[in-house]
Amino acid sequence: MRFHRVIGAAIGLAGFMGGAMAADLPVKARGPAIVPIQEMNWTGLYLGVFGGYHDGDITQSGCVGLCAVDPHLRGALFGVQAGYDYEFSNRVVLGVLGWVPLTRPRETISIGPGLDFHVRPRFAAVVAGRLGFAFDHWLPYVMGGVGFADVRVRSDVTGLEPSNHYTGAVVGAGVEYAFTRNISLDLRYMYSNAPKKTYDFGGGLEKYGENASNVTLGLNYRF
Repeated sequence: MRFHRVIGAAIGLAGFMGGAMAADLPVKARGPAIVPIQEMNWTGLYLGVFGGYHDGDITQSGCVGLCAVDPHLRGALFGVQAGYDYEFSNRVVLGVLGWVPLTRPRETISIGPGLDFHVRPRFAAVVAGRLGFAFDHWLPYVMGGVGFADVRVRSDVTGLEPSNHYTGAVVGAGVEYAFTRNISLDLRYMYSNAPKKTYDFGGGLEKYGENASNVTLGLNYRF
């Protein structure tokens, strides 16, 4: 009878010691810790750079003498942009942006041998508002505003270089994706209209304007 009691006490002591040792051992992780992705908030200032392509159709009326057939202004764009967005509690995002190409397309329009006109945009800019809806790190949006341009055209025939300042409407749409809270990529399409302005190359008054499509990809740093 004493033997059974001794055996029972030994088993109980072993169980107690085993439980105590197990309590001292570190708990083995069952898998990697899941870190929740931080929800994006689009409120704030941003600065960025962009590159893209300008495809413009030059409009004309009152042409004097030989006239260009279907003239264009096409080429690459590279520049800077800046803006400010505010995200409301319902995820609607309202913002304002400025867009300035530092390099602009140039075009030589030939209407015959030695009869060349060199189109040289000297300045361009866009100021616009945009309205979007945030899907966390995605921000699709529409935009509308005003475009400005200063264009000089040189005639090889007369050597004259008349210039004009343009102001016209700009509309567009795009989608921006935030890789982090501070870095985002912005794909945008903009349509711009420059109403016709008067030029005099020495033979009489002529009018020229432009309708253009601009596709750009920008990289922004958001503060």
